[in-house]
Amino acid sequence: MAGSELRQLGPSTWVLEGPTNIGFITQSDGIYLVDSGNDKESGRKINQILKERNWTLQAVINTHSNADHIGGNDYLQRNLGCRIFSSPLESAFTEHPRLEAAFLWGGMEVKDLRNKFFLAKPSRVTDIVTDGLVIGDNIGSFPIPGHYFDMIGLESPDNCLFVADSLFGEDILEKYKIPFIFDVKAYRNSIELIAGRPGAYFIPSHGNIVDNARGLIDSNLAVLDKLEADLMAILGEKKSFDYILSDICRINGIKLNHGQFALVGSTIRSFLSFLYNEGKIRTQFEDNILYWQGI
Repeated sequence: MAGSELRQLGPSTWVLEGPTNIGFITQSDGIYLVDSGNDKESGRKINQILKERNWTLQAVINTHSNADHIGGNDYLQRNLGCRIFSSPLESAFTEHPRLEAAFLWGGMEVKDLRNKFFLAKPSRVTDIVTDGLVIGDNIGSFPIPGHYFDMIGLESPDNCLFVADSLFGEDILEKYKIPFIFDVKAYRNSIELIAGRPGAYFIPSHGNIVDNARGLIDSNLAVLDKLEADLMAILGEKKSFDYILSDICRINGIKLNHGQFALVGSTIRSFLSFLYNEGKIRTQFEDNILYWQGI
């Protein structure tokens, strides 16, 4: 991979665009990466760029612990001895990646989830990112939970905002229909937080870089609103989870496999919990089956 594939956004900020966008931020002691991609191949590509530009890798800052964000950690840490920054809860998943597959499945995961998309190699977190921590010389951090437990965003010295998976590109939303969401209320709050932050560029982890986030914000909020409306319509009558999931997939043209069942299913459970906690739906047990219904 040639170093020219990097897109420069400012004097200190570059992005390697791909399935997971990876940030390169220069500081006085070297390069700080924003995430490391999906696997060891991502690590190799990053290492090649570092060599071509005569850059020294100081650290990887993981926005969160999903496998497609920490997959290159192991290769880079073993070969370059870099530090790894992570927020408290995400650090547990980074050091023990099997937690992700088990969490998504809700128990011992099926073998179909034991792949690089759900199960990264473990890496050692050396630095914990607490709220508002300044990393390196002047890399800002800010909490944006919702997509995952303890996700963080980052601001480069050039006012480029790495917003991780709090915003998805419109092409991603069109392809997958339903993004993964752990905490619906926190996710919406994080989107609103980003809406109030000025930035020269906004870099979602999945999707195109933009210099104005309003379009992405509106598109992502529209997905939340549609999913809530679809669920409330479905729950005009009582239904168990499997039928709710089936209806949502039918509406959105989604065909499930084990991985999609874990991801979409987890998001629907999170949405049901949100609606229940907000007093918009109720639950009922009948013949040991949990039913959900609108109020």
